[in-house]
Amino acid sequence: MAFRSYTLSFMMNKDELSKENISNILWDVFKTFARQDRKNRDYGVEDPLFHSEIYTLNEIREHEGIHITALAERCGVTKGAISQVLKKLEQKGLVTKEKDIRNQSRLILKVTPKGEIAYSRHLDYQKQFKKKVVRVLRDAPDEKVQFIKDFFIKLEKQLEE
Repeated sequence: MAFRSYTLSFMMNKDELSKENISNILWDVFKTFARQDRKNRDYGVEDPLFHSEIYTLNEIREHEGIHITALAERCGVTKGAISQVLKKLEQKGLVTKEKDIRNQSRLILKVTPKGEIAYSRHLDYQKQFKKKVVRVLRDAPDEKVQFIKDFFIKLEKQLEE
């Protein structure tokens, strides 16, 4: 397990509760989440999907009719990289490319019925994650939950700078 032993301890002394240690614990949580999130998973469509594939499928499904250039921009990757992922998704029967009727030189992307199954299973996976967070926070007083929420909002803004 990636967590240091003090991460799992509920009996922290004052030194262990330093802001730097909180930062270390949070870093460990990020690493554990990233490792779990990047595993290839069975989404009920014969072949397991890698993180990049389900993430791309999710973007296509949530922006139906998106074209390749816009998808690459949304995913923060090059058109070449997105084309490689799309090729795999097409081979697995999860997405299709169609000519854009408004611009014949452009292809738009759509999720197939099989892709809808994977998308639905991905939403289920996200719901499971949300349930874990709710379970951890279940007994926390409202003011502590609000503090955690504010902390994550501020941290996200800092990370975007």
